[in-house]
Amino acid sequence: MKEATGELTGSVIVVSAVALLTAFFFMFIWPIIKDGMQDRATCANAMCDNGYDPNTLMAYCKNPNDGSDEVFMCPFRG
Repeated sequence: MKEATGELTGSVIVVSAVALLTAFFFMFIWPIIKDGMQDRATCANAMCDNGYDPNTLMAYCKNPNDGSDEVFMCPFRG
């Protein structure tokens, strides 16, 4: 019976660790990844002016498909 209790304790520890790591990933890491993917997709469809900010190397861009004149920053691609 002692061996079964030890195995159960080990299983509970492993399941708890996996649950904590999963919660950490979806609460902190996944939003960063998702925002980065959305930014790259937005910048991939954007039309950028020749001007850019030399301090940050970011270009001033607009998305011609959305119909608004909203200007946003994208990495300067030369």
